[in-house]
Amino acid sequence: MNIKIVCVGKLKEKYFKDGIAEYQKRLSRFAKVEIVQVPDEKAPETLSQAEEEIVKRSEGERILKNIKDGAYVIALAVDGK
Repeated sequence: MNIKIVCVGKLKEKYFKDGIAEYQKRLSRFAKVEIVQVPDEKAPETLSQAEEEIVKRSEGERILKNIKDGAYVIALAVDGK
């Protein structure tokens, strides 16, 4: 089984990187795991609704470039829905 995780932005905190490395090591016995980090869109702290949509659309296009046709996709949202 192959698992490809496509995420927006890069992690800066060492403890997050260490946690990810540990889970990748554990999963590697069962599946090939690949993590692809796409750059996040530069945006100010406060965005209008229209600006937020533009940012989401731009980041979404970057994500979709890394997903093959016919792939099984699970989307995770920041707000947990």
